Amino acid sequence: MGWWIGELLDPQVIDLPRDGLGSRSFFVEIAVVGFSWTLLRWKGVIEAHPDRYGERLLPGLEKKDRTFLLDVIGKLLLGLALLVLVLQVMRLLGISAAVLITAGGFGAAAVGFGAQSIVSNSLSGLSLYVNRPFVVGDYIDIPSENLSGTVEKISWFYTRLRSVDRQPLFVPNAIFSAKPVINISEIDNRRVWIEFGLNYANRALIPELTSAMESWLRGHPDVDASRTLAVNFIGYGDSSLNLRLVCHARGATLMDAWALQEKVLLEIGAAVDRCGASMPFPTRTLLQG
Repeated sequence: MGWWIGELLDPQVIDLPRDGLGSRSFFVEIAVVGFSWTLLRWKGVIEAHPDRYGERLLPGLEKKDRTFLLDVIGKLLLGLALLVLVLQVMRLLGISAAVLITAGGFGAAAVGFGAQSIVSNSLSGLSLYVNRPFVVGDYIDIPSENLSGTVEKISWFYTRLRSVDRQPLFVPNAIFSAKPVINISEIDNRRVWIEFGLNYANRALIPELTSAMESWLRGHPDVDASRTLAVNFIGYGDSSLNLRLVCHARGATLMDAWALQEKVLLEIGAAVDRCGASMPFPTRTLLQG
């Protein structure tokens, strides 16, 4: 509007191009800047309120899928805004596409000499978005690197984890392409594995005890009876008859497994008492000469 008003004034007051090209170019530049600014604003608003916009833009999807797609949308908005600005700057500077292609050739040569790690990390980051071995919010473990934590952010070059003791871990994306990764959040059932012992004098009571524990496990609502469930005598120890109990929690969280483990341990003690058996404990005999 300011340019249009200026064109209406006498050229002696303000000298502006009167053929319309100057104003059109001016408005195009303003539109490009405004479009890029709008894309960046969209990205910031979506990242500030992911739950609200996730439910509106992506209804019917699980929270993990919404978080993943919103992250992708944010990166696409950022990339589009930068691309528009770069093209506009190139147009203003009079740089042709041929120059960009030539620069790309030199860039490829530079990559071949000294930027392999950058390219490897960026391609691995793209692979994480395509293959989705994990998403933001998952708890993962990298055994070869002795690293584990909750995924907080997946960027083009690194992935940020938050360890159990709340320390941030920045892992290069190339590691995920070369090393095995365990997605602990994808566990459908948590296994409970307990080993305990009886006194040698209680060997005849082992079948009664194992049968009672198996019946209790099959009837407990927190135990998934469709998974492996067993209570067995596994060997003769130095001072005890060793038994092993294996079952799976119906819930998938670690808290579900811990709660079930506590219940099973208490029931083992109660079942041993009901059978008239006892558990051994370390003893020491001192002989004085």
